[in-house]
Amino acid sequence: MMRIARLLVALLIAGAAYGTASADEITAVRFGEHSEYTRIVVETDAPVQFNAFTLSEPSARLVISFDNASWGAAGLPAAAGRGVGSVDQFRFDANSSSPRLVFSLNGPSVVRQTLSLAPNGGGYRNVVDIAPASSAAFQQTSGFPAPTRTLTDLLMNEAGVSYVPPSCEVVRVVLDPGHGGRDPGAVARFGGGHEKDVNLSAGLILRDLLNATGRYEVIMTRDRDVFVSLEDRVRIARQSEADLFISLHADSAGENRQPRGATIYSMNPRAVNRARNRAIREGDWVDAARPQEVSRILVEMALANKEGESERFAAALRTEIGRAAPLWRDQAMRANYAVLTDGATPGSKWAS
Repeated sequence: MMRIARLLVALLIAGAAYGTASADEITAVRFGEHSEYTRIVVETDAPVQFNAFTLSEPSARLVISFDNASWGAAGLPAAAGRGVGSVDQFRFDANSSSPRLVFSLNGPSVVRQTLSLAPNGGGYRNVVDIAPASSAAFQQTSGFPAPTRTLTDLLMNEAGVSYVPPSCEVVRVVLDPGHGGRDPGAVARFGGGHEKDVNLSAGLILRDLLNATGRYEVIMTRDRDVFVSLEDRVRIARQSEADLFISLHADSAGENRQPRGATIYSMNPRAVNRARNRAIREGDWVDAARPQEVSRILVEMALANKEGESERFAAALRTEIGRAAPLWRDQAMRANYAVLTDGATPGSKWAS
């Protein structure tokens, strides 16, 4: 079986950060506490486009994302600080898909208004007012903003030729500890837990490590010893619109009493074909309002994008795991496993 702790470190390393190009600087973050709301003022040295929204999981947060921004606030070299009122603390995250400020909230809150104001003895002022709210209102309004781009925007870049997938604020990862409950998986022969126990322990540790970075939204297909059908695992991943699906397993080692190493699987050609058939059968990317040929092209583009991203992720994972622990097989492995195919709707990367 794989050495779990070292593998988890490698998994984290594989989630490479994205840097930003030259950007407008955030020069100050100020707060104003009022009786009915808390005002957040983000000063920049140039006008910026920003978006403000709340997230409820894994904790109450306000996110202000920018099209392009860097940190330049004097006196806060750690790019973090304390808030007032509804804000407990904040930090600047340059490693997300979009540069952003993340504010930890003291309780459920909603965005009351946003403003962009010209300089008045300082920088350009980007204002967000948040007000305390009920848990129901917070849950209802929290979440990632709905995409505003049209189909043409998604298909074409400025040159009019390339597919540009929509971005998200954090990487959404579904962790799938294999087996569970009445399904033990590979049964331990020489002591130790059954496969379901190893998978769950690895998944819970990895979940906690990813959550601690603040850069990922983690969803578990199971977080205790229960049976979850393959169909339900796929349903969870599909409904979550995951960016990355990782299924964790610990294979049987036969007569080998000291097995070591990990193997990473991605989709093989049969899996791609199976995903294509399912996408068409269940209506993914199919719209009666547009020609059937257009829908077919969209499916093929999405599958090609998925297959390529999955292979790149698997290759990066093999490299990083190989630096921290042995690999059972160091070559690219592809399979037709159900969790790699039935859940493979366009737009996500899958690994096992």
